[in-house]
Amino acid sequence: MSIFAVCGISAVLLSLLLMSSNIPEKSVIFSCGSSFWANHLELWKTIGVDYNDDFDKTFGTNYFNPKITLAEAINKTGPGLNHLARSGTAAYLNALHDPKMDATKVKDAVYFGYMDLLDGYNTNCEKTLKKH
Repeated sequence: MSIFAVCGISAVLLSLLLMSSNIPEKSVIFSCGSSFWANHLELWKTIGVDYNDDFDKTFGTNYFNPKITLAEAINKTGPGLNHLARSGTAAYLNALHDPKMDATKVKDAVYFGYMDLLDGYNTNCEKTLKKH
């Protein structure tokens, strides 16, 4: 076997060893979209939110008449204001749960109807829980 082959194999093995040392033992990824929050109302209390709170009061809007709760908002189906309510509520909950997100920016996005921004918050909200 040539010296070049031995060096090449050694380099590959060293690379694999270094890469594997940065991988946690086990990671669990879950999405924090509207269906996650709609199906886990019990988790809302852990971030200080009552799912019976008024949607419009929470976001400083006047979109719904009659008024709807945050739980009703997260369960809305369809486009338009229903999509805004569903996605905005999920993004707000994500922001309260994730210190890297800004709840004020989420509230502003709901107020101004920035759907792409809200959907992006929900799409990019993935939590990695490392096994200890």
